Amino acid sequence: MFRSLQVPNYRLFFWGGTVSNTGVWMQRTAQAWAVVVLSHGDGLALGLATFLQFFPSVLLGLGTGVLVDRVDKVRLLVVTQALVGLGSVAMGILDGLGILTLVQVWVLAGAMGVVNAFDNPARQSVVSELVGPDQVVNAIGLNSASFNVARLVGPALAGLLIGLAGTPLIFFLHAASSVGILLALLRLDRSKLNPAPRSAAGRGQLVAGLRQVAGDPTLATLIVLAGVIGIAGANSLQVVLPLAATKIFGVGALGFGLVTSCLAIGGLTGALLAASTSGMPRHRWVLGAAAALGVSLLIASVMPVLVGFGAALVLCGGMFMTFAVLANTSVQLTAEPEIRGRVMAVYLTFFLGGGALGAPLLGLLSEHFGPMRAIAAAGALGLVAAAVGAVVLVLVRRRTEPVKAVLPPVPAAVIPQPSKPTRNSPARIGPIVYQRDTEVVDP
Repeated sequence: MFRSLQVPNYRLFFWGGTVSNTGVWMQRTAQAWAVVVLSHGDGLALGLATFLQFFPSVLLGLGTGVLVDRVDKVRLLVVTQALVGLGSVAMGILDGLGILTLVQVWVLAGAMGVVNAFDNPARQSVVSELVGPDQVVNAIGLNSASFNVARLVGPALAGLLIGLAGTPLIFFLHAASSVGILLALLRLDRSKLNPAPRSAAGRGQLVAGLRQVAGDPTLATLIVLAGVIGIAGANSLQVVLPLAATKIFGVGALGFGLVTSCLAIGGLTGALLAASTSGMPRHRWVLGAAAALGVSLLIASVMPVLVGFGAALVLCGGMFMTFAVLANTSVQLTAEPEIRGRVMAVYLTFFLGGGALGAPLLGLLSEHFGPMRAIAAAGALGLVAAAVGAVVLVLVRRRTEPVKAVLPPVPAAVIPQPSKPTRNSPARIGPIVYQRDTEVVDP
């Protein structure tokens, strides 16, 4: 389960990323809580902040994938992580001075979203360069586990610190946590990397990535399925959870942080289970995780008490992360190495785009119908997506399987029988000789 940590470069990247991801989840929790306070609990305002944080990956994702395939991914990550830290410092200063407004939160969230549009495909595709193709599945699973450990610790810690010192401290701590991944990236032994061939500058590179996705029906189906599941996934639920915590269960920032941590407990479990697998994941596992996510969301939507709601969120987090790891792995192992960055950009465009679209949508549903009904709608969408994906993949498999020719049985009367040579038989080389006056099918 932890074999990729034996690779020194990946071990540095893993621990640095764990520190950085913890800061990311603390910042997201503080940002969500700041919007709740500034908007007086407006679900649409909260959804818009999340939308602006993820929509740039949809708008720019395909173009950034071309850039990722052309440049040194490690150096690109150094730049993007430094910019993310500066954005968090700016938000902390405005919040600390007491002049932070909703518009400023939206602008800074959008700016960080633009940086993440470059960071995400680079971070995803650099994994194979750190460990090599044989351990990609395990490394992706451990990356997801690191992300979920951070999601487990970060929101709970942020909720506690918000109650003690307010949100500005959280933004500064996020900026400090960016130093962790920066130090790890700068200390990598570049002589032991497994860099993919870089694409040269030229026309048609974006089309090449799209062509591979469009030319592989299975790959295209998995990417579209990831986009739909993204609408019902963890990024979208981040909009509903603070509203459910305050309006349904009547808890404050600490309760919101603990509820978010329940989602992370399940995500950590799902990521570790996925990391224990190897090779190309089976499609039935991907579809099963999507369907189970839908069921778990429906269960969470009918829980009347906070404890039961948190327990259901553990299952939701586990199924969502299992799906995310398996789908991510399937796409990476299917893509050609020289255009993997572009293919991953297409995948992230759909996956993160689903989260960007789902955030304001679930926020709007929460505002008009309540948070629990919004969660139920997300669960129903997950079930429908899994069912449609299963039908499409079955049809694709049937179309791509080689057709086996079915020949009619040969009547016994025309099956040639060996006989001894006769005076009327032609000369024939071989152990079997046929009578001249018998009409047979020559084998």
